[in-house]
Amino acid sequence: MPRAGHNDRGRVGPEAVPPFWLPTDEHGARPIDSCVLAVSKENWSWAFRLISKQLHDGTRTREIVEDVAVEVSDRLGANREVSRNLNGYFRTAMIRTVKTLAARESRITYEGGIQDLEANHQLSAPDWTRVFEDHMALEALVPYMSHAVRQIMHYRQLDYSWKRLAQRLSLTEKQAKSRFYYGARQAYDELLAVQARRTLAEGNATHGRE
Repeated sequence: MPRAGHNDRGRVGPEAVPPFWLPTDEHGARPIDSCVLAVSKENWSWAFRLISKQLHDGTRTREIVEDVAVEVSDRLGANREVSRNLNGYFRTAMIRTVKTLAARESRITYEGGIQDLEANHQLSAPDWTRVFEDHMALEALVPYMSHAVRQIMHYRQLDYSWKRLAQRLSLTEKQAKSRFYYGARQAYDELLAVQARRTLAEGNATHGRE
């Protein structure tokens, strides 16, 4: 019996992998770069399995993959360096998006009666607001990070442990952590400096019009 290919239709649990489809009309409201389209097709079955496992709803694959493909296309247009590891960047964006959706859509579970709620209540998932805020903060810092620091962040977003990440980069765990946190701090300082210069320039422009 011939083996199924990477992107062939198959079954994952009770759901069948839907056929690949993303809008390709370049005049559409949300254009997708042709390179990103190819990467999306290559990772279609993987994305379906990820979504089915994390969100328990494989029928959302098209919607989520399209959102991620548009996001990656925008990022690629702004920074062609992304093309150096487009597959990894796409997977990182997919994992981040699915995790954010899973955290946002999780429900709170508790035991006992209403009078026991405060004592027994436990969250069944991370605080999605914190997840969202962390994501936004990292996105703001990325343009000011060096390639080495972005590379570390990329591996962390792919759920690499510090030990595995350090081995991949031929560093010690301490060196990897120090490089990332120092680089992130530099990026943060640069972001603040840029914002300060922008505020000053806007203030000068306003005074000039008065």
